[in-house]
Amino acid sequence: MSKYRVEPMPPGAAEEGFPEWDAHPLRGGFAARLYPTVAPAHTDCSVQVIGPTGPVVRIRATMGPGEISFWGLPALLASKPDAEPKHIKGGLAAALDHLTEAAKAGGLTRLVIGTEAHSRPDPLAALLADRGAEGAIQASAQLDLTRPEEALRADIRDSYRSLTNWGSRNLRLAFINAENPDRAQFDLFPDFHARIAGGRRRGEDYWAIYWNEIKAGQAEMALGFLEDGTLVAGSIVVWAGVTAYYASGVYDRDQFDKPLGHWPLWTAILRAKETGLERFDLGEIPARGHADDKEISIAFFKRGFTSGRNFRIRWVLGV
Repeated sequence: MSKYRVEPMPPGAAEEGFPEWDAHPLRGGFAARLYPTVAPAHTDCSVQVIGPTGPVVRIRATMGPGEISFWGLPALLASKPDAEPKHIKGGLAAALDHLTEAAKAGGLTRLVIGTEAHSRPDPLAALLADRGAEGAIQASAQLDLTRPEEALRADIRDSYRSLTNWGSRNLRLAFINAENPDRAQFDLFPDFHARIAGGRRRGEDYWAIYWNEIKAGQAEMALGFLEDGTLVAGSIVVWAGVTAYYASGVYDRDQFDKPLGHWPLWTAILRAKETGLERFDLGEIPARGHADDKEISIAFFKRGFTSGRNFRIRWVLGV
């Protein structure tokens, strides 16, 4: 009999010794709440692996069209760092066996799993490589908020400094957060988003997740107005653990003769630092050939605020 068994995840499971479990909004509870509103074809199949001394591995995963992932994002396999190395390895192997069998039973063809990209030995990456998985690097622009503000400011692209200064003089920012849960101002954002996107692409259930994150003190919305009161910019930052994530940024294209995004984003970075967060993730920088012109332009904008990068590996394992 195996030393390891797979069980359903307890409802509302907290970190409980698994620091990876909710360390980033896109791999934690925020994504688990938001993405069901945009990927309804997926069904949750999150489980945990119990070893000889208790839970050793937790899996955030969903079954979707053709694959097991995490609502279309790479699935998360979080191991308990203080467990014995042999139990971590055994638990991860049992987790991959379980996901493989679940995929086969569901007629799916692959697993999509994410790991950190670093020089330290990684038992999960080793297991995936040994099983023939293909890995691709994913990069995101990321700031180290533990650095002094002067160092963060010095890292901004030279041409962006004057654009940031323009915003500080010409934009009035309003913040919607747990201390100011102004629902009327919050409701300006979905309508603004729909106008800029050319139609409402998200339902009320999607925006309700953001509202609940704000009320819970895990997110902040910023709205930017010109002197005449015209709304021209809006952004939402969500955080988990010590990481803030730039979840949404919308700017009035009809006003692109003005640098609308620079001051709101720089302010969001400083406010995250003041909150005590340690990292600010601006989002993925797509590889050339895997993004359209708009995505490349957005990536250029993000890179202008930091030379810092975070690297992860997206593994695809055929079953």
